[in-house]
Amino acid sequence: MKILITGFAPFGGESVNPSWEAVGGLPDEFQTLKGEQVTLVKHEMPVSYDRCGQIIKELIERERPDCTICVGQAGGRMSIEVEQIAINIKDAQSPDNDGKTYRGEPVIAGGPDGRFAKLPVRDMVSACRAAQIPARVSFSAGAYVCNCLMYHVLELSEKRYPNMRGGFIHVPYECGQAAVQEKAKPSLPLAMITEGILECLKAL
Repeated sequence: MKILITGFAPFGGESVNPSWEAVGGLPDEFQTLKGEQVTLVKHEMPVSYDRCGQIIKELIERERPDCTICVGQAGGRMSIEVEQIAINIKDAQSPDNDGKTYRGEPVIAGGPDGRFAKLPVRDMVSACRAAQIPARVSFSAGAYVCNCLMYHVLELSEKRYPNMRGGFIHVPYECGQAAVQEKAKPSLPLAMITEGILECLKAL
């Protein structure tokens, strides 16, 4: 099985993004809990509403993965969270790294209001918890670039690659980021975030 997995570049004034740091630390090959051999293809995504859709489209066309999973940072969350749904809206007060701000525009004009992840979401969370790593199912990927990218992946799966599974995992701050925040924020060690993502992937 080939899995395309992405993390994001730093944004919002941060010097690192634990989503990409963790993805970069994953092994290139491993076995699932079912004994299936996995090859990972990793890519760092820009925090850009307008560019992320085209880039993920090109990556999927080139790699033809069996599964595409994107990972992003959600500062303030307390655990690894496997997303259940992406919504067809772009809306956040903070601009992306291109300086773009959207307030209510659709990710894809004419698309359905939401698309559900094509992943064994609860099995992934259970595998993470079995490794003593905090995890939960999330029913909101927000409306920033993370949600935008997830929606694009699921749109591609539905329209062009029906045999490709896809979804999104949010991770909290890593401890170094949280330590320099003005107010205390939940965080996990980077090694634990990386292991948690790996446990999720092994449940596929």
